[in-house]
Order: sequence, then C-alpha cells, then structure tokens
Amino acid sequence: MQQKKRTTYHHGDAKNALLSAAAQLLEEVGAQRLSLRAIAGQAGLSHQAPYNHFANKEALLAELVRKGFSDLKTAIQAVEGYPNDKKALKRAGAAYIEFAQAAPALFHLMFSRTYVDTSHFPETAQAADSSFQSLVIIIAAFAPAERVEELALAAWCLVHGYATLSIELGFEEKQNNLQRAELFAALIKQNALQSKSNTEH
Repeated sequence: MQQKKRTTYHHGDAKNALLSAAAQLLEEVGAQRLSLRAIAGQAGLSHQAPYNHFANKEALLAELVRKGFSDLKTAIQAVEGYPNDKKALKRAGAAYIEFAQAAPALFHLMFSRTYVDTSHFPETAQAADSSFQSLVIIIAAFAPAERVEELALAAWCLVHGYATLSIELGFEEKQNNLQRAELFAALIKQNALQSKSNTEH
C-alpha cells in the first residue's frame, strides 16, 4: 500500500520540505520543467504552500542555489588539512568535482543565470562569493599575495571546467577525480613558485 503523504507541517518544516522536494525534482526533471505545483505535490503540501515561503519559482531556486554554495563551501573546508596543508588544494579540487557529480542539475543551476539572477538575491550572491573565498584561502597559504586572486580564479576555472566536462560528456571514471585534481593543483603551485622566483630575482 502506498504511504499517504504528510499534509501538515510546522512553518519551518514546510519550507524545508519544499526545498528538499525541489532539490530532488531538480535532478529528475531539470530547472526548466520544475514547477511550484509539482514541488508542492512532491512535498505533500497544498498548491498554495510554496507561495507562503517564496515569491515565485526564481526565489525558490535562488534559495536552492544559496544552499548549494553553502554546502560546497562546507565540503571544501572539510577536506583534511584545510587550508594550510600542502595537499589541501588537491583535496579541495576533488571535493569540488565530487560535489558537482553528486548533484549535476543543482551544479548547473548554481552557475547559470538563466533561472536565477543573483543580483536580485544578495544572500545567494554572498554565498557564492564566500564559497570562492574558501578556495582563495588555500591559495593564499602558498602564493604571493599579489597573485592570490588570479591564481584562485585559475584554479577554479580548471576544476570547474573538468567537473562540467565530466558531467556533460562522462569521458572519465570518477576514480580519476583525485588524480586530475592533483594535476590542477600542481599547475597552480608551479605557477606560484615561478612568481616567487621571478620576484626574488
């Protein structure tokens, strides 16, 4: 017998239930086909329920994106030796790739402006920047201060590009994630060392 969906929630529970349902449906149908009605149904709530917590679909997606960036930051900061260990950058890169592969639709949504304009959602934009800064902190542990930001951007581009290609093309097995992250980290560190050498001479 199919279990009857729960139809009564406390105020906070309803919002979390909607977000949980949205995250699940996002991976199943994608952002374009996602609807507030379907999310409410998945959560076992009335069709009106989403509007009690979110102005519209974009606002709900913006909260998913905010949470996504917060979770990504947590994943990076949770790697062993963060931020000063010499292997922290490699591990952070692998964590980034694994995050993307675990929830590809969310990952795509986080870096797309098609459905969420972060300029309209300051908390989401702040979460995105804070996530990037968790990478900057690792780079700052070994790179010249004047090059930290650009090397962090380069590291981000490398790992993000690989994560995206691995999702879109599926061209490598997931067990290669750490090896690729190690390669990207080595490239960034080599560039940082060259910068120090040039400065000293």
